[in-house]
Amino acid sequence: MTARTILYLRIALGVIAVVLSYRIYRIIMEPIEFSAIKEKRYGAVTERLEQLREAQLIFKDEYGKYASTFDELIPFLENAQVNIIERKDSSFMAYNKVYQTDMLKDTIIYRIIGQTSAKDKLIRKNPDLFSEDLDFSALRYIPYTEDTAQFKMATGYVDRNGVRVRVFEIVAPNTRFFADIYDDYKPYIKNLRIDALIVGSLTEPTLSGNWK
Repeated sequence: MTARTILYLRIALGVIAVVLSYRIYRIIMEPIEFSAIKEKRYGAVTERLEQLREAQLIFKDEYGKYASTFDELIPFLENAQVNIIERKDSSFMAYNKVYQTDMLKDTIIYRIIGQTSAKDKLIRKNPDLFSEDLDFSALRYIPYTEDTAQFKMATGYVDRNGVRVRVFEIVAPNTRFFADIYDDYKPYIKNLRIDALIVGSLTEPTLSGNWK
């Protein structure tokens, strides 16, 4: 074996060693990297979902129903005036047929004491979620999509003991907010416990998110 052949073999083995080392490094680092990315993106998307939930509750307080589209919800948040309602616990005497005597009965009195903008009401109610300079028009967009993908939003009813209960659901599929890195981390994204982040439900009267 000539000296040149030995040199070529050493170079080839060195290249193979570097490639194998890099592959081992990537095997170790990829799940760590994706875990950090997932935590950051889940945090941003769930915060936006919580903002939308609070916006829907303000909308329902005013109109008795949830907004079915963002074209309903966003202009309301940006322009609407809503009532400021004072809640006061009270009680009164009422005749009880069972005990056949007047008895104290608790009640709650609601009174409109003024008006404010929907935006200000949201900020005062949830200062940790809503900042003064928040762009409400951006609420419809899923984070990390460069304002190209909107949340899927729908409303409906569920029946509970003969009572029709209004419900809403807002969905952000994983394939949307991981789209730019999907090819790099496809196995990890496909193996996530849930395939979308969702707040509310069209089958249950709940306001919770599925990430909790």
